[in-house]
Amino acid sequence: MNVFRIDSFRNRLLILFAGMSFMFGLCITLYIGKTASAQMNQTSGQTLYIAAKSISNTLANSLTEREREMVLLSQSPFFAEADFHNPRVQQQLEQVKKSYKYYAWLGIANTQGQVVVAANHLLEGADVSERPWFIHGVNQVYLGDVHKAVLLAKKIKAINPNEPLRFIDFATPIYDPSTQKIKGVLAAHADWSWASHVLSSSLSENSAQRGIEVFIVNQHGEILYPFKSIGQVQPPVFQANRGHSFLHNWNEKQQYLTTDVPVLSQTKSNLGWHVIIRQPISIALAEVKSLQHKILALGFILSLLLLLLTYKLANKFSRPIELLADSAHAVEKGQEDIQFEAQTSIREIQGLSQSLQSMTDTLLTQKHQLQDANATLEQKVAERTHELQVANVELAHIARYDALTGLHNRRAFNDYLSYLFTQMSRTQQTYAVLLMDIDFFKKVNDTFGHEKGDQVLQRVAEILPTALRITDFVARLGGEEFIALLPVTSLDGAAILAEKIRSTIEQEQIIVDHRISLSIGVSVVQLDDTDMNGAIRRADKNLYMAKQQGRNRVIS
Repeated sequence: MNVFRIDSFRNRLLILFAGMSFMFGLCITLYIGKTASAQMNQTSGQTLYIAAKSISNTLANSLTEREREMVLLSQSPFFAEADFHNPRVQQQLEQVKKSYKYYAWLGIANTQGQVVVAANHLLEGADVSERPWFIHGVNQVYLGDVHKAVLLAKKIKAINPNEPLRFIDFATPIYDPSTQKIKGVLAAHADWSWASHVLSSSLSENSAQRGIEVFIVNQHGEILYPFKSIGQVQPPVFQANRGHSFLHNWNEKQQYLTTDVPVLSQTKSNLGWHVIIRQPISIALAEVKSLQHKILALGFILSLLLLLLTYKLANKFSRPIELLADSAHAVEKGQEDIQFEAQTSIREIQGLSQSLQSMTDTLLTQKHQLQDANATLEQKVAERTHELQVANVELAHIARYDALTGLHNRRAFNDYLSYLFTQMSRTQQTYAVLLMDIDFFKKVNDTFGHEKGDQVLQRVAEILPTALRITDFVARLGGEEFIALLPVTSLDGAAILAEKIRSTIEQEQIIVDHRISLSIGVSVVQLDDTDMNGAIRRADKNLYMAKQQGRNRVIS
């Protein structure tokens, strides 16, 4: 009968190796569990952080786009130069409102704080002088925090009928381009329900089943979204030195895995919003705890059974986990072409590998979706900006050119006349004025019709620039009256050029068997003229004399 003797070298060696194997196997098992748990903890927190970052960027980009749209509209020549009572202003506001469904109200208030025009005529005539958006919008571009509707509460329906109507305010001053003085405030109220749209497009469909909750809070830590949590949930105070995720009890009976991301928009003012996402720690780390239990049990059993082979087998077991950890570290450093290959036949380690691979694929997919969303948003902003720029160019052309003849109009003429008069005051360089009128133009309209009369105006408008010099300026003042400014030109030189124009028109057969002629009044600005209209008045007087003396002549 063999008795187990403790004093035998074989048994002592067996006991020694058995103890070393057990302790070493236990240490290896604990190390593997800690490494895997740390990586999965970090992955869970990173997943919440990426979701919060995506929501934060979408909110920031939307705020930036809305503010940029309001500023571009206020700076466009159409709003800057138009009369607010012009029906086209009303139509333009309604078109802008229809382009973004979350615009609840869009309008313009005058400098006294009275709404003079608004989309759908909402609040027209209302006094908004005490509203924060008007008080701040008179002086600068203004972005207001979420607030309940006041004047519009009973006038429009909320997009979400289960919540009170709440708005975000956008306002910007409109300046008169000629005086650089404020002429009104362009403002918009955006329905706060757009936050629900942002969140629904950024979260996965099973986020609610996984216990994930999203909150938007203001700079004072007050909840703005969701409405049901206002006054019911107390979010943690923001601390800049925290990592991407942290644990917090939220003054409740359980711990939550939490991430807090500020909303950093490129607006003139920062609202100080934060996107906070939480998930119960029991759900967030359920897989981690399950994995820890499996690894501990597996390590304990294998340490008892394998004895002397523990060191070799433990090393064999630890290697696949270390490879997975290395792959996870590589992903953490930014590498994307990483494969979590479990070089083992052990089912638990293969499950860990598949879980890490699935998590990594999910994170990279969300990362690419975020990049694609940002690129798409930037493209939309660029397209909207280009469209507004094209519209501004067209409006600027309409504001300075006569629609019928293509010549400069009275506004452009006044600007150039002011420039020449100011230049004359500084340099004593004079200029000449030719005031021209088509003779018997009313008879042309009465005899041949207004369409033929328009053709006469267009043909005269084509001839005038060809008869003038490249440095001269010609415009249509209205009706059959044209005017030309001739820089650095004497009275005699202007008279010669006027005679050339008169003769050219007279010889041109614009209407068959009916002569068209011009009467031209010529004058030159005087150094002692007190205003820029002095030369115009003298040219008008000479034009009158030309009419009195029989027309088709030049008087200087």
